[in-house]
Amino acid sequence: MPRHPVLVAALLAALTVTLVATIQLVNPVLADVLTREDGVVEWLQVGLFAVAAVLVLRGAWTTAKAGGSPVLEILLTALLGGLIIGEIDLDRLVFGRKIIYTRFLVDEAVWLGWRALAAAVMAGVPAALALYALRRRTELVAAGYRALAEPSGQVLLAGLVIFALTETLERPLGRIPGLPRYMVEEVLELVAAICLCVALSARAGEARRRATG
Repeated sequence: MPRHPVLVAALLAALTVTLVATIQLVNPVLADVLTREDGVVEWLQVGLFAVAAVLVLRGAWTTAKAGGSPVLEILLTALLGGLIIGEIDLDRLVFGRKIIYTRFLVDEAVWLGWRALAAAVMAGVPAALALYALRRRTELVAAGYRALAEPSGQVLLAGLVIFALTETLERPLGRIPGLPRYMVEEVLELVAAICLCVALSARAGEARRRATG
């Protein structure tokens, strides 16, 4: 587990950006192929999100065994699960069409029961998580402050901010002259995934050290 998550995340992010920029300069067609939707870069993101989810679950288990509250870890696991589903359209891969989608809910060709079930899941899961966070808000705030006091928490926050800003600026990022449509967006999301993976790897190590110390 990285003892210097800020340095590790910065180096990996710099290497990633440098590599993609070099490919763009040498072979723009290859850069376009690698950074398309459902391309190599996007699947690398998904892989890192999956690794991060496993790491944060291990951290939750360690924290709970040590008598602490795993509320932050549980919410991070849910967030990572949502990112994975959103990045690869998991519902479309499994069922052949998007289900977690407004158009599915109003599609009269679909049996009402299936639409009701989809609506219940879409509304119920976030509501359950919000209720859980509200009931554990004191523990959540305390865990958040503790996390931000550590380098791993700062890297985690940086990853979340980068991903959120990238999603917000998705359209302008796709209109930068001379670059493939999805390149900047996908590379920034990959940098965010690197930050999350490094941060949660470091946090898992910190949780184990606290539990054994």
